[in-house]
Amino acid sequence: MSPPSDATLFECATCGNLGFGDGDISCCDGPMQPVEEEQVSVEEPSLDELLRTVFDMSETELDICLCVMEGGELTVPDLAEDVGYDRSVVARHLDHLVELGVIDKHRRLLEEGGQIYVYTPNDADVVTRRLTGAFANWVQDATALIDSISREKVEAMVEVDTDTPQWKIYQK
Repeated sequence: MSPPSDATLFECATCGNLGFGDGDISCCDGPMQPVEEEQVSVEEPSLDELLRTVFDMSETELDICLCVMEGGELTVPDLAEDVGYDRSVVARHLDHLVELGVIDKHRRLLEEGGQIYVYTPNDADVVTRRLTGAFANWVQDATALIDSISREKVEAMVEVDTDTPQWKIYQK
């Protein structure tokens, strides 16, 4: 599902579709052309930036996630003690990690009565597939936002000689 690390970015001359590959890639019944390196002037993201930007995962949440990955089956009190965060903070972050599909949450009945939730790591392949799928959805949404920028809005932002914030023009 993910492109190889040495994959090239290609663009369709007809429709503008983009794709990754390491060989002949086609679109609109013709070959796609490689995008020149200098055309893509963004820095490679770090894992930290990716997790924060796409998955809204904080450093605290990453600590908790790694603790579950290493510790196996853990409860909120166990995790709070291991990572040194308040139980409510740990519980909130665990809920987000469950939503992302990185860890699973199971209810366990206690012998003395009551219940407790136990958190376990998902298989690495499952996590990779879920995060890759979520990232692909994020890219699709981000692409739609980029596509919504019309030429008129960009020109209006660039050509106005005023001290007024121009983002207001963009909002119209």
